[in-house]
Amino acid sequence: MEVQIPLVIFTSFLAWAAGSYATQCILAFKGKARSIQQLAIIVSVVILAVGGIAVTFHLTHLFNIFKGFGHLSSGITQELIAIVLMVVVMLIHFLMVRRSESGDTPKWVAVAGVLVSLVLIVAMGHSYMMPARPAWDSVLQLLSLLGAACILGPATVAVLAAVKGEQVEELGMYNLIGTAANAVLAAAYLGFMQVASSSLQSFAYYFDPTHPNYALKASADVSIFSGSALPATVIAIIAIVVSLLAVFMGKKDGNWKLWGAVIVAAGLVCAFALRVVMYVMGASLFMIY
Repeated sequence: MEVQIPLVIFTSFLAWAAGSYATQCILAFKGKARSIQQLAIIVSVVILAVGGIAVTFHLTHLFNIFKGFGHLSSGITQELIAIVLMVVVMLIHFLMVRRSESGDTPKWVAVAGVLVSLVLIVAMGHSYMMPARPAWDSVLQLLSLLGAACILGPATVAVLAAVKGEQVEELGMYNLIGTAANAVLAAAYLGFMQVASSSLQSFAYYFDPTHPNYALKASADVSIFSGSALPATVIAIIAIVVSLLAVFMGKKDGNWKLWGAVIVAAGLVCAFALRVVMYVMGASLFMIY
């Protein structure tokens, strides 16, 4: 399947925004990182906006987005609802922090922030779970987005805290857990996509009237280690290794301004590469049969 770059950016950046905001809310619930609350909300909103703008380039015309709002079972409708809910909670959170002299966040707002972040991840992942595309139809595809949120969120907040000079001991452990979770979930999804390709079968050659100028794609060619999927697979694996090394260095010397930024970069590259592999591996049963 052709790689949809706007959707790669959309899913990766929204996972990034969800992870950053959820991490911030967890710290707010514990009464930590008061000095970066407003800044972290603004950064999360900007990341969310970039992802939202990117998805419009997937459409022939911006107003085509309204054609997907006919029913609640539409994936784009569910994603929009999740985004709106997240923006509303972010706005309430921002106003609460602005009004508080101490910078404290009400615990119910922090809990709501974590919940809407999870809802956004689930809504995005669920919209791609299509039985006609074996490499997509797995909860591991959804969890790969959660992995991206887990690595990008704590690293982003760690960088913001370092820039503001706020010492938050928990962020070291959060980064370690998030980076490890992303490594496991990304590797698991890569493995699943490879295994899923074995469910595709080819039946000799035939003339396809819908694509007369294209050769029939052989099921044996659908692999994360062949064709255009191979470079993206290698990049994803390298990004995972780099992120693990960076979190080790961050835990060792505590320089999260540097190593947090490295983790963010590696996590974003991994998220992009993994979604590229997903699209390349997204062969339809219709096209094979």
